[in-house]
Amino acid sequence: MAEQLRLRVVTPRREMLSTTTAWVTLPGTMGELGILPQHVPLVTALDTGILAYEHEGGSERMAVHYGYAHVSGDTVTVLAEMAERAGEIDVFRARDAERRAREEISRMIAKQTEEEQRIRKYEAKLRRAMLRQSLGE
Repeated sequence: MAEQLRLRVVTPRREMLSTTTAWVTLPGTMGELGILPQHVPLVTALDTGILAYEHEGGSERMAVHYGYAHVSGDTVTVLAEMAERAGEIDVFRARDAERRAREEISRMIAKQTEEEQRIRKYEAKLRRAMLRQSLGE
């Protein structure tokens, strides 16, 4: 029985990580997945979240943003659209991106509310027109 997993994290730009580890947790689209040696083979989609793995008796973490994970035998291969180690993250830039995203979501929700009101208005006009036609026939 293998006591270690071979973990590889690859993005379109580079191989982010190649190491051996006792365990891995992945941010699956349906929730967190824990992978130990001798795990059943699987392919799964990944969401944005934290990939964690055992390293020198502790744990290491990195952010992964979408992609897939393939588990086969004692190998876990992560193909991520993007991956970032903690030291690579510009927190000020991330906070600015969060602010901009929240502002855009607020604008979109306001626009969606306006559109929903317009839809209700035209649905009422449609019902009136159909009712008038049924009575006029």
